[in-house]
Amino acid sequence: MADKISATDAARRFSDILNQVRYQGAEFDIVRGREVIARLVPAAPPGGVALDRLDELVRALPRLGPREAELFAHDIARGLARIRPDAIEWD
Repeated sequence: MADKISATDAARRFSDILNQVRYQGAEFDIVRGREVIARLVPAAPPGGVALDRLDELVRALPRLGPREAELFAHDIARGLARIRPDAIEWD
């Protein structure tokens, strides 16, 4: 939910507001008079997700059966081996 902020306050605190949007994922509805005239939101997730949305995202993940979980773990191990050559297991 976006915080409401007056256009005057947004102008006075613009740098601070931008930092909150960028680094905390904050959203602001900018109000002039009694009307919301704009919304300031992050352009894209800043390398992750805001912590207050983490539970929601985890609950939305698909549930894996035993076979899918095994394949997923195998894919993760292969991916790690590509970025960490020392993680390769030699037979």
